[in-house]
Amino acid sequence: MHWADVVADKLLESGKEHVISSGITPSGPIHLGSMREILTADAIVRSVNHKGGNAKLVYIADNADPLRKVYPFLDNNKYAEFVGRPLAEIPAPEGDGSYDQYFLEPFFAALENVGIYPEVVDNYQYYKDGKFNSCIKSIMENSSIAREILETVSGRQLPKNWFPWTFKNDNGVLCNGNLINYKWPYVTFENEDGKEVINDLSRGEGKLPWRLDWPSKWKILGVTFEAFGKDHATKGGSFDTGKRIIRDILNRNEPHHIVYEWINLKGHGAMHSSTGLAISAEEMLRMAPPEVIRWLIMQPQPNRHIDFDPGLGLLNSVDKYDRLEQDYYKQDAEENSARAFELSQVKNEIREKSQTLPYRHLVTLVQSKNGDDEIIETLKRTGEIQNLSDYESGKLHSRIKCIKRWLNTQAPDNIKFKIQEMPPDLEIDDNIVKKLNELKNKMNSIDWSPESIHDSFYELQEKNNTPAKEYFKIMYQIIIGKERGPRLGFFLATIEKDFVINRLDNYLNP
Repeated sequence: MHWADVVADKLLESGKEHVISSGITPSGPIHLGSMREILTADAIVRSVNHKGGNAKLVYIADNADPLRKVYPFLDNNKYAEFVGRPLAEIPAPEGDGSYDQYFLEPFFAALENVGIYPEVVDNYQYYKDGKFNSCIKSIMENSSIAREILETVSGRQLPKNWFPWTFKNDNGVLCNGNLINYKWPYVTFENEDGKEVINDLSRGEGKLPWRLDWPSKWKILGVTFEAFGKDHATKGGSFDTGKRIIRDILNRNEPHHIVYEWINLKGHGAMHSSTGLAISAEEMLRMAPPEVIRWLIMQPQPNRHIDFDPGLGLLNSVDKYDRLEQDYYKQDAEENSARAFELSQVKNEIREKSQTLPYRHLVTLVQSKNGDDEIIETLKRTGEIQNLSDYESGKLHSRIKCIKRWLNTQAPDNIKFKIQEMPPDLEIDDNIVKKLNELKNKMNSIDWSPESIHDSFYELQEKNNTPAKEYFKIMYQIIIGKERGPRLGFFLATIEKDFVINRLDNYLNP
């Protein structure tokens, strides 16, 4: 049974109504690694609803959190003064608007592209609107219990003057301070300059520390399930303290949960927005089909890390997904893989079988043809596709866009090529002339189809006792100026036969 269905069955044992939560601090570009959390949550929402429950997905934007430092992608001259201030109160890196929305808006657009439409919770506004007030009051009234839980569970000693609130200084920076007085809703503290500052807790002047903020959100939103990263799941970590806070102070049970592993950028390690080691979700969806992005998350168990290679590995991932699609419709897919395919669909439905759109062939055609119409005409001529439905046409155009973006950003050099307008230089000797003649005669005599062209090179090998790879090499050199290239049978079939013959002739009759 697929992991999402296992979790859904467990949730439904406790009732039909469920709130599935996910969230992030929008401190920088929201990357593919962060997509694992919300896609995991979305899979469980879909499974609960598929089984007759009623689940909704909420996404919490933790924009009340502070800017912790000037990250590598920020201008130090501009942002040094904003370190420590809530993300919602900081200007965007470019244009108008706030820092948090600058990163959240493209992320939510990316989510729509993979079929996710969460109810968005603006954490900063929740504080401002007083929605945290009941939880804040309960924690303040039980601050000694909160302290005991945090110290006992985490094993860390809190400062003697600890107070369960992150104060907001008179310059807008979230800070620690020495408590002077507290009486709901006001707290007075002394800042590091010795000045007394008053915060109104009911209006979100400051915020709860993370280990108290998280369980408060569970209570406020009625969260019954949350997926979170392994950093929160360590012994004595924020989940361990959170479940004690919500039980012992907020009088509610902690949500069911699942712990997910990181997505590693191949050769670099785990993705992190703050270090710049990441590919944004928006960028990823410009160069990879959305159903493939979903499948990358749906196929493995959440506790297995994913090594993501945006280069050749992405091409291989699309191939694997396309093979799974074929197996699914032939009913040859293994049970978990079949369910992963179902959960990978952008629209939460399974369409009738559609034509397979050969991705590697598209990579070849995008580089050798001018525009979508020529690509489609060539695919029809070579027998790769027939007349396209509206869905198939939309999918094909989308994949062409993805490939163009991938070729411009992440594709390895050995995948990229260009048909040379002028014949490239070729070192000619008698042996090469002989092979050029053999190629010309063979190309002239065969049917101009991918299979015939492919087979012809091995027929030359057998007839002339010459390895086929030597003929391949010559053909690549005279067409694209490289010793290797795309699958030659299909590639040559997409080019006019006369062009290939004339190019061979150019070296035989200079």
